[in-house]
Amino acid sequence: MMSERERRDSGLRNGDARRFAGYLKQSGMSCLVVDQTKDHAVLVFTGPFEGGEVVWRCEFVTLKAELQRLILEGSRAVEGLRNFIEIGDPVPDGVPLRVGLALTHIDAAAIDKMILMIRQYKNLRRGRHEYGEVVQLR
Repeated sequence: MMSERERRDSGLRNGDARRFAGYLKQSGMSCLVVDQTKDHAVLVFTGPFEGGEVVWRCEFVTLKAELQRLILEGSRAVEGLRNFIEIGDPVPDGVPLRVGLALTHIDAAAIDKMILMIRQYKNLRRGRHEYGEVVQLR
């Protein structure tokens, strides 16, 4: 019989959504938080995508953090950003996901709401999708 840690690690390594979801449910968690600061979180959770259940490998950022990343990369002069969802091509251990929202900080409540949003959105598709009003950032 597998321990909780073995089940978690096996589900993470193999992108086994069913096994990882079982681990989360048994642990009473909605996601596994890998790293978190006030404006950035890296987490793993399960949800529907393209007709099946997947392991989401998520980077969740505030728009302020996204602006700072763009400036550091020298991407372009940016005065404002819109909320976004960016979905990459599936890889063996899950589906890459980046979510940027106009929040002042990321806390447990923001993480739970973002996960709920992703799980309930019926038309998720690959690529970057921006929505909402442009938020002026300085």
